[in-house]
Amino acid sequence: MQKENPFEYHDDQLGVKTKFLVKGKRSHPESLKLIAARTLRHRMESKNFTESRLREGNWAGDSLIVFNSISREWKDALTDKFGKPEEAVKKSWFSEHFTKDRNAFDFYVGHRFGDNNERKLDLDLVKTYTFNASVLNTVLMMKNNRKAYAKALGGVSLDIWDSLSKDVNAFREVEHDLPATRDGLRYKANKYAKALKINQHEAYKTVISGKLQNKNAKKVTEKEQMALLTQLISKHNNLDNETICSFYNMVAEKVNWKTITAMTVSNYKQKKQLITHAGRNGLGSLENTKLMQVKRSKPLTPMIYWTLDGWTVELHYQQTSVNAKGQNVTTYHNRLTVVVVLDAHNNYPIGYAIGTHETPELITKALKNAMWHTKQLFGDYYRPNQLQSDNYSIKALTPIYGAVSERFIPAKVGNAKAKVIEPYFNRINKKYCKLLNNWSGHNVDSGSKNQPNTEYMDKIKKNYPDKNGCIAQVEAIIATERQLVGSEYKTNWLNTKEEHKQIMSHEAYLLTFGEQTGFTNSLKGEGLIMTIDGVKHFYDCFDINFRHKSHLSWSIRFDTNDLSQVLAVSTDGSERFMLESKYIQPMALANQSEEDREQLKRVRDLNKAHKTEIIAELAENADILDEFFENPALNDTMAKHLLSDSLGQHKNHKSAERLKAAKAAVKIGARQTAKVEKTKAKTFADEQLEYYNEKVNINDFIDA
Repeated sequence: MQKENPFEYHDDQLGVKTKFLVKGKRSHPESLKLIAARTLRHRMESKNFTESRLREGNWAGDSLIVFNSISREWKDALTDKFGKPEEAVKKSWFSEHFTKDRNAFDFYVGHRFGDNNERKLDLDLVKTYTFNASVLNTVLMMKNNRKAYAKALGGVSLDIWDSLSKDVNAFREVEHDLPATRDGLRYKANKYAKALKINQHEAYKTVISGKLQNKNAKKVTEKEQMALLTQLISKHNNLDNETICSFYNMVAEKVNWKTITAMTVSNYKQKKQLITHAGRNGLGSLENTKLMQVKRSKPLTPMIYWTLDGWTVELHYQQTSVNAKGQNVTTYHNRLTVVVVLDAHNNYPIGYAIGTHETPELITKALKNAMWHTKQLFGDYYRPNQLQSDNYSIKALTPIYGAVSERFIPAKVGNAKAKVIEPYFNRINKKYCKLLNNWSGHNVDSGSKNQPNTEYMDKIKKNYPDKNGCIAQVEAIIATERQLVGSEYKTNWLNTKEEHKQIMSHEAYLLTFGEQTGFTNSLKGEGLIMTIDGVKHFYDCFDINFRHKSHLSWSIRFDTNDLSQVLAVSTDGSERFMLESKYIQPMALANQSEEDREQLKRVRDLNKAHKTEIIAELAENADILDEFFENPALNDTMAKHLLSDSLGQHKNHKSAERLKAAKAAVKIGARQTAKVEKTKAKTFADEQLEYYNEKVNINDFIDA
């Protein structure tokens, strides 16, 4: 009977069941009896051991505590009695899922071979083959459910075949003779799985030695020998020379070929490395290491080529949160993610955004920061000529990339060399992060040996900065980098060709990156009022057409970096107007400045234009209706008596001559006024059109 395993993974941490540690009348038979259950419970419930508890329960039962939190003496005692924790967990999990295949036993008992099928398998072979098939069934089950398998081993990233090979070798509760090597087991299991797609009996046959089956030898040629060797070398599981040799010779013995040595395989590998490289290492590796490369030079001037990527910063910070039980739990392994927009001209970090993990929103913030920084540097929002990124969330982010850049060209999948930003991150980590006490190590996820002293890190972890402190560290690094190369960057901007200096309009900037309150606003006489971070802001527009749209509701897009202007967008998106912050006039004339008077004149001129427009349209309507109501059929109608003429007089005048004269004066005055206004409007429109034709290239807006 399989003994109970004292170790268990929980929440991706290795734990030990407390019943294997405590002593008492009801202690576990296999317990080491190291501490009283009550004493252990009081210790674990103290504040100092909060992080040591993995799973609550009966302390003499299945409660779990972190294995690494117990003393060295206790660890040694557990290891001496039950073996290494990781291996014990694997062996236990494999054993729990192993099932003897009764159908396999029946098949091998009934198997016949020989020239006339007169021979049967020896009972010892029947037993071995049955166990081999049963173990392979378990191996395939784990392979097909590798997520659960990985979780059982602590949620680690694993080489599935290497791990399964170790499990199979350690599992000796039955007498199997499956291959001891990783590649040998993989070959055997894959052959079994392929036959299983036909039927179970075909799978069982793959376990039987070729000598105990009936088959006819095939006639082969030298070309077939080379093809077999090339294919074995090209296998994606990267078989070593000895394994390839053994597989080749296995076939050679059956078909009367000459056997080969591992040295022959090695020599043939060198000869066929170009042909076999893609199979062993992938097409991307072939293109990056074997095929001809394109050598690229850095952009000659700024704003020609931007690249962006996310960087998990190699700096730890501490964070305290409240768990489900209302307890404060502090973790020290937290790391920030920074999306950096880099100008490849001189590796100037033109934009960045800091978060906890890479998201489309964080990338958008980084691009917004980059565009805002161009305005700080050059006085306007400038778009790069070319932008490169990887393929993360490419579908969602392509509209943003297209709005920001003249040309968006994503890096080819798997082509790491195209991403010039990655060496930049490595340099930043080495130059700045490594000097800080909360440095997490170099290339943490790769398992590199170039790591800090973990024992010392554990001692100083309570001095790690919090999240805001870590953000300040990252911002200081970016600021230093900008300072080092910023002067050169701004100087070389003068050499950038004019056709590459593409401006993004303020309207386009707000439309792409503007924040929104989530509410709509309506225009009033005092303007449009909106609240941002609890502060009221007043906006208005000097476009004469804006007040004609006062019946619409507006969604406001703004940038907290500059609230002097905002963009009003109608709810259906068909109308857009740039609004400016309302100018505050002093009440007292004595306090008025020249600018105050100029701003007041702007308002009066706009209102005068609106009044002129109103009078002109009403006068024109009066003309139309006067002529319309001269129709005798409309005499004495209610409408005719209710309507006023353009002077506000009712139709029942005492003197017909007076009425006639008044009408004539109104008509002449209205027509002259309308003619003057139309001439002014036409002249102004012509001037504006001529100005825009000289200054604006419509293709720029189409591309944007």
